[in-house]
Amino acid sequence: MKALSPRPARKRGQSLAEMAVVIPVLVFLLMGGFDASVMISNKITAGYAVRQGARLAAEIGGSQTTGATTSVVDNQIVRNVLAVAKGLTSATPTEIDVYAPSRADGSYTPGDPVDQYFISAGGGISPGTQTFPLTNRQQTPPYETSIGVRILWTYTPPAGIFPSNMQLADYAVMKAAPLLV
Repeated sequence: MKALSPRPARKRGQSLAEMAVVIPVLVFLLMGGFDASVMISNKITAGYAVRQGARLAAEIGGSQTTGATTSVVDNQIVRNVLAVAKGLTSATPTEIDVYAPSRADGSYTPGDPVDQYFISAGGGISPGTQTFPLTNRQQTPPYETSIGVRILWTYTPPAGIFPSNMQLADYAVMKAAPLLV
């Protein structure tokens, strides 16, 4: 008969120690992925909101719009953007701007003609700088004005992995629709 060799000593605590190190890393990655996906969803919603606002601005926001003041037209645009922005799940709109971009990419540059509207936490709208009246929004080809709409929004990550209260911006630009006579 052969003598049985003694069993090698088991490493009982090794897997428990490895799991204690790996689980927090996995949870951190999972929560970070959740925060990132919510932020991406909010960015898509904000982009859609400004495209809707820019489309409306191109249709009704020109110099040949009759019977409306700049503030009436801009309030329609801002309310349109806010209606779509209600879909933001972890973000709050803080400012909506209607502007004439001076850069080729359409982004807002300080000094561009702009009508600013600040959005309070309760959804109230208060005007800021007003330097882009309807009279400056040309609709006659080939001199149509580019009209941009920009939303500034604050993202508050639900899982708290990303930095708190990130300030983000989205914009869209369209040409003022020509008046057909």
